Amino acid sequence: MAKQQGWLREKKYADGMTWLFCFQTTRQSDGKRVENSKRVGLVADFPTESVAWMEVGRLGLQKHLDGSTDEPTFKQIAEHWRMYELRKEGIIGRKAEETADRDEHNLDTFILPRWGDRLAGDIKPTEVERWFESLASTPQGRKRKPLKWPTIEKINSVMSQIYGHAQRHGLLPADMIMNPFRQPKFGGARCKTQSDYEAKVVTPDQMIAILAELDKPETKLEWTLALVHAATALRPEECFALQWCDLDYPGQQIWVRRAWSKGKETPGKTNGSMKPVAMHPALAAYLTEWRSESPYSRDGDWIFASFREKGRIPRAASSCGKDYLRPAAVSAGVISKGDRSRFGWHNLRHSLATFFGSNEVPLSTIQSMLRHAKPQTTARYIHSVNSKQIEVQGKYLEAIKVTKRGKEAA
Repeated sequence: MAKQQGWLREKKYADGMTWLFCFQTTRQSDGKRVENSKRVGLVADFPTESVAWMEVGRLGLQKHLDGSTDEPTFKQIAEHWRMYELRKEGIIGRKAEETADRDEHNLDTFILPRWGDRLAGDIKPTEVERWFESLASTPQGRKRKPLKWPTIEKINSVMSQIYGHAQRHGLLPADMIMNPFRQPKFGGARCKTQSDYEAKVVTPDQMIAILAELDKPETKLEWTLALVHAATALRPEECFALQWCDLDYPGQQIWVRRAWSKGKETPGKTNGSMKPVAMHPALAAYLTEWRSESPYSRDGDWIFASFREKGRIPRAASSCGKDYLRPAAVSAGVISKGDRSRFGWHNLRHSLATFFGSNEVPLSTIQSMLRHAKPQTTARYIHSVNSKQIEVQGKYLEAIKVTKRGKEAA
């Protein structure tokens, strides 16, 4: 703990190894410094020293120190969050494995080096905002590049979660302004929440060109893969994790039961997102055709199995996108040859949402197709399409009788 003279010691008792909070106090009778101790809890229940310190704070044992403070450091509440919240089981607050990995990376790489030693209650929103601005404008991390605002927003979210967790668990005094992120009375740390990134959208004509580029005997898997992504808006980690047993022909749907990320199977994004997607008879027919050609066609085999790994694992989304989808997109005119901006399987998810949005499909239907929890998330997937804008602009010009020059130019 900060500004105190206590320490932790392990001692064996009948019920197991136990943490003791040890401290020195001044004996009133003679003024000598003497050692005392208070039981904290079993080592099995508090497996690290950081977590044991949090229990010391929760029990209020610092009151036994001379001139001590009860305030924990930010690192101490962060470690408690890491132990009990970051990878918790159950339903409430459970994170996808990829999300937990990302949050832990941001905690260890950026947050703790900057704020770990500070008292949690002393961190001010304006300090955090200045730090955010610095992250966005000066080189950071191994790549020595400024962070993009979507990454900074995720860092902001982790810090907010840590403070909220500490307050829920009574690790911070309720009467103190401890959360610089969620204090509506005093204001919280602000962060730019919208990304400057605009996903490139593939039009139907461009998708025809992409499929034509992949329509070869040696790229039948990639052709089918592109078609499934384009027609279902599956997330890449979901699509690459499909097995033949996930195809429900009578129900005309594809079950989303797992994900594949970073070379291993995971439970998927969230429980709510693991819902089946529609499978039109035409799509089902093409999948059946691919099954008849694939050497890995048993029910438990991966639909998009890796030939190099003899079907043991699915293809890798990143290399498959780089080697096949991206070159096809260049040929289709979606991106230029020298374009180094992001483009991959996820763009086809944006593209289907945009196609639906420009064809008057209700937002609720698009939301259910993309399996988003909030319509606001779905709205960010629907991008403006120039052809649609030109069409509606033409209707206005026609309404005000300004069409002649346009027809002559055409």
